[in-house]
Formats: sequence, C-alpha cells, structure tokens
Amino acid sequence: MMRILTDINYISDRPTSVALGTFDGVHIGHRAVIRAAVTGAAEEGLTPAVFTFSDLPKNAFLPEGGRIRPLCTASEKAALMEELGVELLLTPPFSEEIRDMPAGDFIREVLIGRLKAQRIVCGYDHHFGRFGAGDPEMLLRVCRGCGAAVTVIPPVTVNGTKVSSTLIRSLIEEGRSDEAEALLGRPLRSSPEK
Repeated sequence: MMRILTDINYISDRPTSVALGTFDGVHIGHRAVIRAAVTGAAEEGLTPAVFTFSDLPKNAFLPEGGRIRPLCTASEKAALMEELGVELLLTPPFSEEIRDMPAGDFIREVLIGRLKAQRIVCGYDHHFGRFGAGDPEMLLRVCRGCGAAVTVIPPVTVNGTKVSSTLIRSLIEEGRSDEAEALLGRPLRSSPEK
C-alpha cells in the first residue's frame, strides 16, 4: 500500500529512488520518469518514491477563476502512481516556503536530506526551486557532490510531437479526445475536475 504524505518536513525511514515532477495527468512522458525511478529502486534496494505537489504550482497564488484545470484529480494521480509501483508519494501544497527555497537547498535538504534520495529521476525540461532556477544540469552537478545518482529522461514523442500536459489540455479543449488519450496512455476520466 502506497503511503501518501503532505508534510514537506517528512523524513523517510529508508533510502529512496525519487521521481521528481509536477506529473499533471501522469501522461506517457511522466510514466517514463516514474518507471525509471521504480526500476532504479528495485535494482538498488530503495523505496520507489515520487515528489510532486497537491496542485499545479501555477495555481497556488492565482484567484479561483484564473486557475488551470488539472488533467486528473489528486486521488486519480495517486492511484496511477501506485499502479506504477510507487510506494511513497510526498505531495505537499505549493507554499511560499517551497516557492522561495533555493534549488540547491531543495536538492540537499528535501530530496537528499529528508527523503534520503540515492537516485533522483526527472524529465529533461523539469525546473524547480526559487524562480525555477533548478534544472537537470544543476541536479546532476549538486548530486555528484552528494553521492546521489541522477537519471534525466529525454522527451517522449508520439508521431514526432513532444508529449506534454499543455498539449493534452489543448487537444481536450479542441474536442480531440482520441489524440489526448493516446498521449495520456489511458482513457480520459469521466468527470472534469472542478
């Protein structure tokens, strides 16, 4: 049974292999990131984990009417991750504390210090930390000095097009649900998230 935690200060009792990302919709690109973390965990005797947020970071400080609708609910997101073999899901709200945390501190204090990450996996375009200054290159550099391995997943494409949550959302808005489902790797959920 997967443990779901929301406290950014949670300290793992075991070393982890962590997938890092927003994972809006848990589409086929996201699944490649999560599967790499789960596979790495199995190979190295680590706990397969995900660090994400309870809502889209862009929504944290927007008024109700201006928020982006997530591609799936928090419970659907968790269920999809559990199906992929994730055992620990850390999903705090995107707070001012997290928004203002320097990327290096996030890597050292949260991922390596609290989650005891020995392997971190992210997508090629993932950004994190204050002003989105953290990226895969920085993650590789900092983790090299901390002894944690990093895997960066290249873009996942379908018919030459990069899979992204933004593209999937556009396809849904245009009524092209078959194409959206191909990129999600699953059927659209039956009811939109409010």
